[in-house]
Amino acid sequence: MSQKKYKLGIFYGIGPETENLTKKFVGHLINNEEFCKACEILEQNVKCDKCREHIKSFANVIYFYEKVGENIPDFIEEPEKFLPHNLPQVDFLLVIGIHQDLLSGLPEYLKNKDIKAVIIPIEAPKWVPPGLQVQVLEEFEKYGIQVAFPKPFCSLNKELDEYNTGGFNITTNHNFIEEFIDYFKVGKPIVSFLLSKDGEYIEDTCVLQSAPCGSTFFIIQQLKSKYFKNGKSGELSLNERISKAHHSYPCNASMDQDSILKDSILHVGGYLVRNAIRRELNLKEEEGQKLVYVIK
Repeated sequence: MSQKKYKLGIFYGIGPETENLTKKFVGHLINNEEFCKACEILEQNVKCDKCREHIKSFANVIYFYEKVGENIPDFIEEPEKFLPHNLPQVDFLLVIGIHQDLLSGLPEYLKNKDIKAVIIPIEAPKWVPPGLQVQVLEEFEKYGIQVAFPKPFCSLNKELDEYNTGGFNITTNHNFIEEFIDYFKVGKPIVSFLLSKDGEYIEDTCVLQSAPCGSTFFIIQQLKSKYFKNGKSGELSLNERISKAHHSYPCNASMDQDSILKDSILHVGGYLVRNAIRRELNLKEEEGQKLVYVIK
């Protein structure tokens, strides 16, 4: 990890979905002892396994955490009037679910603020319509500010792919966005496993890069064989166990059909963590026959 101390600011909009995602992201970065309760719902009665104790707390990196969009008109002609007048200097700005008119005014608002990159996750189709997304991205390009629109947030990736398309999801230059991913270790999930000698059980797990909400730790903690009765996972397949954990966290992404993804954003988030796990286990990235054990 870079030794540089970056500064992060957060704008979030009104509404329970927006606030829940923001609290989860901040909770994951702060990493206090109360954030995760994965071990408490395991099949075996165990105490916290301390799987998150090596994670650095970024509590002193978050310079502001501000709700925007309360008591505003339905139609906003001058967005800057409804955005904070005094913005502390930060390197990265995370913008979660704010009013579309406020979002449209962000590039102009930030043009002289010396921001390196803006991350605007999309967890529901209504947050950022495709036309507005392109418009805002082009404005940020004009001002030389890097921006990413990951949909879902856990699709944020250093490599361009179907969820990180230049000119639509991410600006042409995105080196600062890569620094954001590397520094906070969040984005598209990356995991590692220690398997039993026969290769049929997961003995230990490690998260190299977590979904920004912290769900990756929660999910893979429930794949360890020592937490199953007699070391067996019962009737659930690996995919089903991952999906159950993903929904139990729970994922806050929308179940509404998205016109770009041709699926719900929640389902795509589930596919991303499932495929990360299956790749690490050298399994094909699709549903197979029911698994008797964790892997086999």
